[in-house]
Amino acid sequence: MSKLHLHRVFGAFSVFVLISLSCGLSIDFGQTAPTAAPFQLPTGIAPATAEIMPTAQPQPPLATESVIPTLETDSVTTELPSDLAAEVRNYYEMGYLPFQNGKLYVLDDFSRSSLPSKIFDFSRTGQEAQDFALWADIELDSKGSTTYPNYTGCGFAYRVQNNSDGYTAILTNNAVWMGYCKNGMTQCELFGTTFGTGEVNVRNGTKAKFLLTINKDVAHVLVDGALVGQYTLFTTKLLGMGEIYFGAVSDLNGGYWSNCQISNVRVWESIP
Repeated sequence: MSKLHLHRVFGAFSVFVLISLSCGLSIDFGQTAPTAAPFQLPTGIAPATAEIMPTAQPQPPLATESVIPTLETDSVTTELPSDLAAEVRNYYEMGYLPFQNGKLYVLDDFSRSSLPSKIFDFSRTGQEAQDFALWADIELDSKGSTTYPNYTGCGFAYRVQNNSDGYTAILTNNAVWMGYCKNGMTQCELFGTTFGTGEVNVRNGTKAKFLLTINKDVAHVLVDGALVGQYTLFTTKLLGMGEIYFGAVSDLNGGYWSNCQISNVRVWESIP
């Protein structure tokens, strides 16, 4: 075969190969294509792992501990006892107090064991109030006998003004006397009850549970849990704030006097 003929055959074969490759045809030349071995990590190296982190869940807000309201006193700050809270709510619903809200004040005890030097003997507490409920244990030691309008006993003055005018609520062995005092609390007159008899039966040496409530121009007194009387106060004066006094009424020259112990005194000032 001539060189020219061989050159033409080789050229045609080359063209055939190029066309086959471009068309994706496989050409078997009698050899098998080597198979690629799978990739392996070198010995001692652990395969990498993907750790799936949980989606952070929103946390509920932390519960805050409820704060129990506290009430101001003249000695310590304290919570309103549950028994008094129930009484305050009851007196408010009955109209004995103008507001259910308020402040609790604990007063010092009072004692008088000497013969009185004057008929109306008052001791200041420094505590002021306008409308309030007052609880106290009163133990009387009264001597002599009285006839109206004379009386002897112990209790309180309230709404006392700078000119020393004020009201009184005095417990005796047989009655609770409500009155108005003037001229330095030296001249006093009594009110009658508008409801109830005002009468009690309190023996010497026993503690009587005394309760006085004031709502504007109306006062109520309970002794040992029983309503003694409702009293109407002035409607044109002594309606505002005033000081609370301890009080005792006696007349040594008249042959009657009282010593007493007043303890466990608490005042609930009724305010909006």
